[in-house]
Amino acid sequence: MDSIKKEQIKNKNNIMKKLTVLTVAIFILSTSILYSQNIKRRGFFGVKTVELNDSIANANNLKVSEGILITDITQGATFSTIGIMKSDVIISVNNIPVKKIGEYKTVLSKIRQDEIINIRIQRGSEILELSGKVIPLAYETSDKYDVIYDEVKYKEGYIRVIINKPKGTGKFKSIFFIPGYMCYSLDNIGKHPYAQLVQGLCEKGYAVMRAEKLGMGDCINTPDCNDVGYFEELDAFEVAYYKFLGYDFVDKSNVFIFGHSLGGYEAPMLAAKTQPKGVIVCGTGIITWFEYIIEMFRFQNIIQGADYVENEIFIQKIIPLLYDYLIVKKKPSELSKDSVYNSLLKEYLEFDGKDKIWSRNYKFWQDIQDLNLPEYWKSVKSNVLIVRGEGDYEAFSTLEHQEIENIVNKYNPGKGKFILVPNMDHAFAKSKSPSESHANSKIKGFYYDNFNPVIFDVVSDWINNIK
Repeated sequence: MDSIKKEQIKNKNNIMKKLTVLTVAIFILSTSILYSQNIKRRGFFGVKTVELNDSIANANNLKVSEGILITDITQGATFSTIGIMKSDVIISVNNIPVKKIGEYKTVLSKIRQDEIINIRIQRGSEILELSGKVIPLAYETSDKYDVIYDEVKYKEGYIRVIINKPKGTGKFKSIFFIPGYMCYSLDNIGKHPYAQLVQGLCEKGYAVMRAEKLGMGDCINTPDCNDVGYFEELDAFEVAYYKFLGYDFVDKSNVFIFGHSLGGYEAPMLAAKTQPKGVIVCGTGIITWFEYIIEMFRFQNIIQGADYVENEIFIQKIIPLLYDYLIVKKKPSELSKDSVYNSLLKEYLEFDGKDKIWSRNYKFWQDIQDLNLPEYWKSVKSNVLIVRGEGDYEAFSTLEHQEIENIVNKYNPGKGKFILVPNMDHAFAKSKSPSESHANSKIKGFYYDNFNPVIFDVVSDWINNIK
């Protein structure tokens, strides 16, 4: 950036020239490179919202009890520029009524930069119609590395892919990152642990690709992550992975797949087909989903304060439900006709009353139940690093991680290595134990402000020592 400052000084008597030079220099040096032609940028709306109900409406003295309440607003974003204010209630977007957060987000996800958005709101006793041009979300930039925005064709649409690439030319060791199960964008997510992970690995010298999950971020005309099954999600990652291999800066003899959490299930499945140089999994599992959920309730409920005896009574009650859902393959809508099942589904499996369990389509979890993960690990001929943070509250079994190492080395001797990392939890934050991690999760911003960079050395040291 010193060259920019010198240019500014030289041209301080010519303001227009100075601004032109500065703009060009920032574009080159901060380097957000756009390859894609078919995807338009999603909008930057800049509001925090909550779905209205009677109690929220009464607490805020609102005249309406349905809609989307604006709880905070960012100046300079789309909604602020068209005149929306805090405490407004959104009734419709582009003439589509929105009473639920899901409906609201679905409508917004289809609106792109420079389009006109029309919002109908209630402000006090008034109904107002507001409209204006959509401001796009900013692209990620950095003066430490290049950020490449591209796309890959998937069925009738396009998936957004983002690569953090070290500056300079030549070929780089490269990492394809697969996140956990939740459906949200990985683009421009600030200090989110995944953002810190990708940035830190890039600063270590690796080119790192993120592929948006279907329907998330800038993806266009793809199925929605919340509605697809497990194998369609895996198929989309495979398409993005082959796109990654096509870049001239990717060293194809040194490509690694990094799967975190449930991404650690998808990583060996993708690796079994593609055989990269290495596979890294962190905070993952090996047993069936049915077994994991039972053990999760046994482990996590006690940390949350449940009594051992009462918790076991609860577990004996939920086992038949899990069996009917995951093994017999009954639909949640069918299971919910039983009043006991319905209560358990809603309280413990986040059943939405239709077809969602833990925010994903119910078939997603049934697909996972049928996986024979040892078979996939047997088929992986790559080097494998298995990592568990000692404070991991979600992937709580060290034995499961060690078992992955055992399976890999059984069928491909010397290829597997397990590392237990002290003072790191599921979100890569500094937590010494699962109970401490659970307590820390209640602290606002903890996972953003306490990332443990030890993961960078763990990964980099392992890669550099592969023969």
